Amino acid sequence: MSFFLIKILGRTTSTLALLMFFLGCGDNSDLSSQSKSPEELILSATEKQRIGAYDEAIDDLRQVLKLDPDSIAAYNQMGWVYSEADQRNEAIDSFKKSLEMEPENFQARLGLGDVYSKMTRNDLAVAEFLKAESIQPKDTELLFKIALEYWYDQKLEGAAQYYQKILVITPDHIQTHLNLISVYEKLKNWGKAIEEIEISKRLGKETNNDQAIAIAERKLLFIKGRMAMSEKDYKRKTQPPFD
Repeated sequence: MSFFLIKILGRTTSTLALLMFFLGCGDNSDLSSQSKSPEELILSATEKQRIGAYDEAIDDLRQVLKLDPDSIAAYNQMGWVYSEADQRNEAIDSFKKSLEMEPENFQARLGLGDVYSKMTRNDLAVAEFLKAESIQPKDTELLFKIALEYWYDQKLEGAAQYYQKILVITPDHIQTHLNLISVYEKLKNWGKAIEEIEISKRLGKETNNDQAIAIAERKLLFIKGRMAMSEKDYKRKTQPPFD
């Protein structure tokens, strides 16, 4: 073999090696994503959701569903991502798909209720939260959500009932006591309202919660004024045309 031919072959081998190197260094993000397990992809989607990269999070979750079409965890996470991105119809669809596979899934019920609450569909939100309550009846955060939905819908007896359920589990839940003041004030149950004010002030002092004390004291002044006011005077001061 001549020296010239050896030189050409040497260059060809070097070129091929260099080409293989660059191909190996190319963008293989899709391959990397496909090589991840469903669990890794869900973790990746959670992190992307945390930083607001919602589209990328959804891409990861779609990849999970290609690997495991019955992944309830993926549908739930997709629902939370869509909800946070304010894509409510997509969020509803995702949570409903999860519930089709597992009607007793607490996270899906909770997520669906939260979406309806954002849409101010208090009736639908309560319906989902009540189903969630049947799964986890002692979840105080859930009970608080139900009480709030009843309050927004001005179903005051329902709100009072669910705030009391919280206090059976957590007697010193100060926000519940503060909220009950307003419920009882609306119900014109002045004695109960003042009782809740005193409890709120005590808990505020025990926990150095000056804001809670201030709120309770303001509500006490309002209720004392309201108690001394006739219904006619109250309407005149709170409904237009104002004096």
